[in-house]
Formats: sequence, C-alpha cells, structure tokens
Amino acid sequence: MKVARNGGFTLLEMLIVFSVVLVLAALAVPTLGGAVRHQEEMYMLAVLRADLYGAQQHAIARRVNVAVFFTDGGAGYKAIDATSGRQIVARSLPSPWRFRLGTLRNPLIFTDNGNIERAGTIWIGGGQITYKVTFLLGKGRFYVQKM
Repeated sequence: MKVARNGGFTLLEMLIVFSVVLVLAALAVPTLGGAVRHQEEMYMLAVLRADLYGAQQHAIARRVNVAVFFTDGGAGYKAIDATSGRQIVARSLPSPWRFRLGTLRNPLIFTDNGNIERAGTIWIGGGQITYKVTFLLGKGRFYVQKM
C-alpha cells in the first residue's frame, strides 16, 4: 500500500531554507550600519549649514552682528546676537564628531549685511572621516568639503 503525499515540505527542507535565509540576513546587517552612519553624518552637516545660514539671516534681518562660537576640541557651537546677548542657537554634534579650529578664530562674526569679518577654516572630525568647512570673505558664504 502506497502512502499518498499531500505536497507539503519536510521538516529537513524547511530547516535548510530557514538556515540559508538567516545566513543571508546576517550578511546584510553590517552594510545597513554603514548606511545609517552615512545618513547621520549628512543630517549633522545639514543641521550645521542650516544653523549657520540662520545666524546669517538673523544678522541681516535685525541689522545686528551675530557671533558664532565653536568649541575647539569639543562638539558644541552656539550663535549669539552680539547686540542683545541673546542666544540664537546652541547645539552639539553627535558622538564621535568634534570641532577643531584651523585658520578661523572664535568667534565667527556675521555683520549686519551678512558678510563675515574674517575668513578661515574649521575641521569637523569623527573617527576616520574629516570635513573641512571654509568660510569665505565677500558674501559671507561657506562650503563643506570631505577630506
């Protein structure tokens, strides 16, 4: 007498497929970590840009000087209205990112027309990655460059 099969899978077949899926998932996880770090890095730089442009706009709109202080060797920065002394923004970079002053000396000052008083560079380092932020004379613009 023959036993009819119902067309299902055996336990052994299911375990083999499950093992293959687990191995593939384990290989995919490390690549996701790099993507998450890259997104955090891009977000950090976008927030820094927005804060600097915001400080510049505050200076132009209110016709005041705005001083931006970077913590040399630290992760913090803040922008202060030089006339009233009111803090406009204060933030910290996520770990492990740190500022290192290059040719720029504290404070970076946006004048009432949006220009900066003196040009220079700062470095933002985190692990093996470093960015150079260069502030230009003239229009008070800056750019970020991966080194």
